[in-house]
Amino acid sequence: MSQLRKETIECPHCHKEGEFDLWTSVNVDLDPELREKIFSDDLFLYHCPHCGEVTGIPAGTLYHDMEHKFMLFFEFFKPDGYDYMPMELPDTLGMDKNYTFRTVFDLQRFKEKIVILEHGLDDVAIEHQKYMISHIIMPEIAEKGYELFFAKQEEPDEEFPLGKIFFFYNDEEKQQTMEVRFAMDNYYEHKLACELDPRMTIKGCMCVDEEWLAKQLKEE
Repeated sequence: MSQLRKETIECPHCHKEGEFDLWTSVNVDLDPELREKIFSDDLFLYHCPHCGEVTGIPAGTLYHDMEHKFMLFFEFFKPDGYDYMPMELPDTLGMDKNYTFRTVFDLQRFKEKIVILEHGLDDVAIEHQKYMISHIIMPEIAEKGYELFFAKQEEPDEEFPLGKIFFFYNDEEKQQTMEVRFAMDNYYEHKLACELDPRMTIKGCMCVDEEWLAKQLKEE
């Protein structure tokens, strides 16, 4: 079940106190409206009842999706010197072996991870594919410091028998969101490559992001 804690917040604008709903855990099967609040950012926004100003509250949460069998331990900021070691999970969780557990930092990456796992895709393969796109196929993405994100998957058609996969990045120079499209064949090639590469093995609850992938690729 979702867990809510009421917190007293002092508005940084008018300095008056108000109450904020701090969700320490979110079960989107039981409370589907909380998923929408994550994607609209509203779950992390304090609306001052006195002056009406809105303030972001960078509070992490535990995200649980029972239908798609995954749990995400989300925090806004990655600790300095983060070592990417697996996080130990308490035995009391009692989840079956088909569950996916991940640690996620950064709100945009949190939203992306939710969408990836809702689509039933392998997030390691997605990170592998994104890395190769932004560093090898379209190196200007990484060179300019942009980050590539998974967007969506489309059904098969005559041109793409296995479907299409889309990514996006924000081009700050052009001040617009750029879309990148590939055949799903490309995703399956990366998935196979990850299955054959022991460096891509996940143990327990880990953070799987671009920095983790770069770190793994450097290993012999």
